[in-house]
Formats: sequence, structure tokens, C-alpha cells
Amino acid sequence: MCLKRTILTFSLLSPLVLVVPGASAGEQHDHDHKHEQEHEDEHREHGAHVHGIAALNLALEGRDVHVELDSPAANIVGFEHTPSSEADHAALDKAVATLKDGDRLFRFNEDAGCRTEDVRVASALLEKEHGEHADEHSDDRAHEEKGGHEHEGEVHSDIEAAYHFECTKPGKLTQLTVELFEAFPGMEKLKVQYVIETKQGAAELTASNHVVTF
Repeated sequence: MCLKRTILTFSLLSPLVLVVPGASAGEQHDHDHKHEQEHEDEHREHGAHVHGIAALNLALEGRDVHVELDSPAANIVGFEHTPSSEADHAALDKAVATLKDGDRLFRFNEDAGCRTEDVRVASALLEKEHGEHADEHSDDRAHEEKGGHEHEGEVHSDIEAAYHFECTKPGKLTQLTVELFEAFPGMEKLKVQYVIETKQGAAELTASNHVVTF
């Protein structure tokens, strides 16, 4: 499961097309292309693999809140190599169990009545741990699709998690407290983008400032 380019991500990053009266078709094309390039650059920067930094996308659709977390594995488990020791496997299992506790990691204001409905976690480390690769070709393909890539001889792996919350009173959703920093000390900074109905915004969270107000 690859969560990098979902509808949620595109809805957060898609540019607004502004038509300028009297502008020629060529000028409009250049204008649109420039906007697309700027947002592609923003997406790459937002999703860049930097230890200590992770990305969080959030969108409210009706009664449903969709949250996507994309983080270097080092922030979550402390390593990015293929699990080999019992300690590695134990750390990975514990991290996955913690990630799946959505109500602990993401606390919405109580008035909205939001509760976890579904959580999915994906990583190249998980695929390798369970031995689901039959040959080198399938391993490389899954490694790329599941958030792993090589750079200058080093292997970098991501862990991605997708959360679905349902809110009984979505109109009262005003705040989210993120507890990722307490759960994962390797997490230093979280770049958040959100869409709440017609409102869009962004925030940068840290352990001392881990609340987003919509």
C-alpha cells in the first residue's frame, strides 16, 4: 500500500487556477505551468526524507476525517535497515502497534466526537520482515512502492500510516492534539497540511507545540 499520492494528498496540494481577463492562451498556459511547478516543488519538499521530520495530511469529508502520516522509519523505530535481530523485530512490532492506536496519537476536541474507524500501516521494513518477496525484482519493486529508496549507497525507508476517523458532530471540529512526539522520541518536527470543508491551512508542530487549531 503506497500512500504518497492519494486523492487526499492531491486535494491538499492542487493549485487554484486563476483566469486573468484578457490574458492570452499562451500566457495562461505559462501561468498554469508555473503554478503546477511550484506545487510540485512544494510536494517534494513536504515529503522529503529527512530524519526527525515527518509529514501529516488531514482532510474532513462529511463525517469522515482522513489522516495520512509519512515519516522516515528512523523517527519511528530508530533504524531503516532490514530487521535482523530480535530487538529489531520487537521494536518494529511495538511501533506498528502504537501507530495503529489512532485515538491515542490523534486527539480531536471532544465536542466533535471523532473515533478511529480504520488504520493501515505500510513500509518496506514490514514487507521484508514477513518475507513476502520471492526474488530480487519483486523486492526492489515493493521497496520503492512501500516507501523505501536508495541514495548514495544507503537505504532509506519510510513508514506510512493512513487513518480514517468518523465524527458524530463534524461541524464542531476545531482542534487536533498530536501525540506522536510522546510516542516516538525520534520525531522532532511535523509538517501538517489540512483541509476542513472550505478551509485550508498548514502548521509546523514540535513536542512543545503539538496542537493544531482549524
